[in-house]
Amino acid sequence: MAKKKEQPKEEEQKLAAPEAPAAEQEEEALIEKPKEGLATELGEVKEIEEVLVEEVKKKGSFEKESWKPRTSLGMKVKNGEISSIDYALDKRVKILEPEIVDALLPNLQTDLLMVGQSKGKFGGGQKRIFKQTQKKTQEGNKPKFATFAVVGNEDGYIGVGYGKSKETVPAREKAIRQAKLNVIKIRRGCGDWGCGCGTAHTVPFKVTGRAGSVRIILIPAPKGTGLKVEKECQKILKLAGITDVWSRTEGQTRSKLNVLFACFKALQQLVGMKIGERETNRLSITEGSIKAARVE
Repeated sequence: MAKKKEQPKEEEQKLAAPEAPAAEQEEEALIEKPKEGLATELGEVKEIEEVLVEEVKKKGSFEKESWKPRTSLGMKVKNGEISSIDYALDKRVKILEPEIVDALLPNLQTDLLMVGQSKGKFGGGQKRIFKQTQKKTQEGNKPKFATFAVVGNEDGYIGVGYGKSKETVPAREKAIRQAKLNVIKIRRGCGDWGCGCGTAHTVPFKVTGRAGSVRIILIPAPKGTGLKVEKECQKILKLAGITDVWSRTEGQTRSKLNVLFACFKALQQLVGMKIGERETNRLSITEGSIKAARVE
């Protein structure tokens, strides 16, 4: 009886021996599947971010009738007493409602800048619109997302904002809201000595902006030069209405946020400088919108 019991065990071992290669193949498949899944997830994340940027750019028009203002400036804008945003900017009235900017600048455009990068072995280093950070706690990792938004009408008005939240959508909305509250108007002209075209296509004079260790200098350029500046700063200058500029950067330019804030501070210097009437005519300087200046 003992010999009969041993025979099935030997047969089971013989049958199990040829199955070993199949088990190894399954392990290799399990090792490869996460790689493929991670690659597809990173691709999906990139597609989702592209869709988010397009949605932000194609956002619907502002409905003034359904807006309920909560400040005196907002009430005057809705009643029609104020029809230009220059009233608030020239008198330095603090804008506390983003709807005021939507009502006074109907052709405002919005864009999200690439300030973060994706994580992972296979997709790490790719640029993203969301900057992700994590906090280590006893309960686990607590992620946080941040994004950088810029708004402008490509005609002398520009604003930037930075928003953080535990989720992506609130971070995006905070950044856009902050960008609208930080709207400023800039000066443009023809400040290059070799151009003399008389149109407002570049900065009228050299300006410098600082943020942290980063220092960026915007230099007037002749017509047709283009935007010779960092890629994300090009989006800011384009929405501001500047088409030609030279630049120089110093410091730790790998910190993207400092570069963007330094570029915005350089644009703020354009309005902060006092200019005489003679220099204004010589450099063809226009403050704010060119279309409004032509109408006047």
